[in-house]
Amino acid sequence: MVKVQLAGPWEQRSEPAFVQKALPCPPCQVPIPTACFGEHEVSPVPCHLQGPFSCRRPCGRPLTCGNHTCSVECHLVAGGNKCEVCDEGCSKPRPPGCPHACSRPCHPGNCPPCSQMIRQRCHCKISMLYVECTKLTSAAEQTKVELGSCNNQCPKELSCGHRCKQVCHPGVCEEKCQQKVKLRCPCKRLKKEFPCSLSDQCVVQCDEACRDQQRKVSQVKEAEQRAAQEEEQKKLQEELEAFEKRQQRGGGRRSKKRGRREEVEEEGGGGRWWRRCGVLVLVPLGGALLSAAAFYLLNTA
Repeated sequence: MVKVQLAGPWEQRSEPAFVQKALPCPPCQVPIPTACFGEHEVSPVPCHLQGPFSCRRPCGRPLTCGNHTCSVECHLVAGGNKCEVCDEGCSKPRPPGCPHACSRPCHPGNCPPCSQMIRQRCHCKISMLYVECTKLTSAAEQTKVELGSCNNQCPKELSCGHRCKQVCHPGVCEEKCQQKVKLRCPCKRLKKEFPCSLSDQCVVQCDEACRDQQRKVSQVKEAEQRAAQEEEQKKLQEELEAFEKRQQRGGGRRSKKRGRREEVEEEGGGGRWWRRCGVLVLVPLGGALLSAAAFYLLNTA
């Protein structure tokens, strides 16, 4: 700085025309591309304000469950500042046929096997079964049929009237009945066993022994019939002879009895005649006496 010398005491000191001072530089306004905390966007930020910032959008970082994202406003993850903890339940799809929810909260990876028990009736609807859910849902069709069986004999009745021989099963029973039935020949001497489903197609024929037995039986019946006829004829003959003897002995007795009956009838007829006469006489006489008594009583009164 140049010093100016005064001419005399009368001259006043004047201010310099130019004064040079050291001033600080203004803030730099050059825009610098800067990303937000969650790196959702890159915005131009003045150089003097350069640094991460919050864009006020949801954070969106994946949570530890691996299924959801952070819903907190865009924030810095550093120095213990972490995203929120997922407090939702497991929303992963269940295996086909499993009606139970996952027992764990929202978690990464696959769900554990379902340990719940399914209560269901067997195929014949009599017994109640308890089957582990994971076994039932992961089993093949044939295994599911086996798990749904109570292993007892099917209680259904076939069209032939016999009970189904199969173990508890789904659907309609098989009509091929294997129950053993006995068929006899026409004379009932021979008998054989056949499956019920084939009984309509099987016939038991009589053998030579059956025919011999039938001939003997017919001969015995004929002999019995002849003996019965002879016995009946003999009885009729005896009854006829006895009747003729009674007729011969009873002829004289019948004539005597007839004479006595006529005498009794004659005596009885005479007695009846006298009784009729007495009635005819006594009735008018009694009426006359009653009339006289009534007339006397009326006059005396």
